[in-house]
Amino acid sequence: MRVLFVSSPGIGHLFPLVQLAWSFRTAGHDVVVALAEHTQKAAAAGLEVVDVAPDYSAVKVFEQVAKDNPRFAETVATRPAIDLEEWGVQIAAVNRPLVDRTIALADDFTPDLVVYEQGATVGLLAAARAGVPAVQRNQSAWRTRGMHASIASFLTDLMEKHQVTLPKPSVMIESFPPSLLLEAEPEGWFMRWVPYGGGAVLGDRLPASPPRPEVAITMGTIELQAFGIGAVAPVIAAAAEVDADFVLALGDLDTTPLGKLPPNIRAVGWTPLHTLLRTCTAVVHHGGGGTVMTAIDAGLPQLLAPDPRDQFQHTARQAVSRRGIGVVSTADKVDADLLRRLIGDESMRAAVREVREEMQALPTPAETVRRLVEHVAD
Repeated sequence: MRVLFVSSPGIGHLFPLVQLAWSFRTAGHDVVVALAEHTQKAAAAGLEVVDVAPDYSAVKVFEQVAKDNPRFAETVATRPAIDLEEWGVQIAAVNRPLVDRTIALADDFTPDLVVYEQGATVGLLAAARAGVPAVQRNQSAWRTRGMHASIASFLTDLMEKHQVTLPKPSVMIESFPPSLLLEAEPEGWFMRWVPYGGGAVLGDRLPASPPRPEVAITMGTIELQAFGIGAVAPVIAAAAEVDADFVLALGDLDTTPLGKLPPNIRAVGWTPLHTLLRTCTAVVHHGGGGTVMTAIDAGLPQLLAPDPRDQFQHTARQAVSRRGIGVVSTADKVDADLLRRLIGDESMRAAVREVREEMQALPTPAETVRRLVEHVAD
């Protein structure tokens, strides 16, 4: 079977697809990934990749949306509660540059199945073009509802050009386990979270446990580019007052604008998150669904502290707070007492263990692929 994977140009959107892609590969199926901007990260996972928008820049796309749609930037994008249907204009702008070449890839590759992440409506269009089922991989606890119809309403010219209409996904696969969805109805199948963030050379032996608590600080790949690296400065200032060590993991971003770091904080370059968390006591992050799940897999309490202008992780913040596996704030309100609570609260650690056990009991990606193959055959 030929399987086309389609992702929006974001690491946090791509990585949750890798486990499924490799499960298809190890089951003997042919896999190609349609991606832009972060193609080398997908290729480094051992996957074949087609760059469907060679000059893509997510930050430029967001800036253009804000410029062209001031009402969206001033109201919808700053509202605490997220209705993804209202985000159609922005998510459509993310998808638009991907459509032509993804459709062309579908024509060339002639897939039997398309697997796409929740924000990649272009994957649904590719499935429609190929006339095959589509499988959606959900991100965080977002509920899709009419999101794709809203996005498609801004892409009608491209849909007419390629003679496609918007289909419905054949299957949806949840990212969060049942207890993190809380009152929300599941949209599809549950699958175990298996962390992936790339490979790493660990040295000549596994890292030793640090002598005192160590906390990871990571803020995603897009947020600090959009809001500026200074958004993490309040977290660093608070960490300087805490009797613990902190690891600042901001990927490839230049940290020099932050000035000299306090002695209990060290910066590292690109590091796979699951590797970084191996020796940590807790993690502070922006609220991305993949980071939430990787922290749970590591058994760590978490502090979600995004920039206050970033409302797009609202569902993750609700889930973490209500389930008691972490605390929620914004980067500008983090203080030393909040960090001390994160490190020392045993009730949070116990709740994380419960969710981790729940998650590890779910079907693996390999088991899910077997089910998908049977579903397509039927």
